[in-house]
Amino acid sequence: MNKIGANVFQNTAQSIKRYARPLESAIFQHYFFDGTENEIVNELKKYQNEDGGFGHGIESDFRLPHSSPMATSIGIRLLSEIDRLEDAKEMIAAAIGYLETSFNSDRNGWLAVPKEVNDFPHAPWWHYNEDDEMTIIDKNWGNPSAEVLAYLYRYKDYVKRLDIEKLIEYAISYIESKEEFNSEYEIFCYIKLYEVLPENLQMRLEEVMSLAIEQVIVYDTKQWHEYVPTPVDFVSSINSNRFEVSESKLNENLDFLINQLQSNGKINPPWGESYYEGDLKEAYNEWIGVLSLKTLITLDRFNRIEK
Repeated sequence: MNKIGANVFQNTAQSIKRYARPLESAIFQHYFFDGTENEIVNELKKYQNEDGGFGHGIESDFRLPHSSPMATSIGIRLLSEIDRLEDAKEMIAAAIGYLETSFNSDRNGWLAVPKEVNDFPHAPWWHYNEDDEMTIIDKNWGNPSAEVLAYLYRYKDYVKRLDIEKLIEYAISYIESKEEFNSEYEIFCYIKLYEVLPENLQMRLEEVMSLAIEQVIVYDTKQWHEYVPTPVDFVSSINSNRFEVSESKLNENLDFLINQLQSNGKINPPWGESYYEGDLKEAYNEWIGVLSLKTLITLDRFNRIEK
């Protein structure tokens, strides 16, 4: 089994130190060394607003300072890794409060971002279309609504207004009714939901999620340098449900990531640098930090780092 050794790990660590935001640096230090969870909390506090939601560019491709459901889902995702801390619990409770107030009853879910996103630097896929009253992201209901529901279900003790059980049933029925899938990000959100549900509801999701993944996953190794959904995007650790993803291709994908780090000492955004000009320029380097850290954590969760 191919693994990364100390030299490759150190080269990648140097890239994270060079490119990453303090947030990702704090996560890296905690995950691999002796950094404290409190350091992560302190960095996340910089992204949380008084209304409980998250903003301020926590999702690097839109720099909206105001709260949005998408940014808030990212904030809670990171907090959920350290939710034994009282500060983290308080932040999660406040974020849940924001998500309840931003619920869109007409959609029976959440829109990713408000129209004010257009007033700040953002990548084109985050542009709010006034005619559609949504972004292109919102064409698929589950992104981010399925992931948002995952956190509302996990932290249901903080929920005061919404009927979580009813919304979970809606989410499952929605994906069960689909026959064609074209958004890997919607599936990623459903994987987050799957992970927190009881076994009887997981069983309802497994077949349709396997079908969905089969329609969007790219097994062609020649395309993995491009911006495509690969096996490790759907299976994040040894213990994760495989959803019928090819085991051999999963291992090839891990080898591919190792080769990337061996060659470059970092992971560059596969969608390229052309979108990052002017006030959005710094986002490109932030993504190097995010993706390099994510790759190291993924390799560690598959025992692909020499200890």
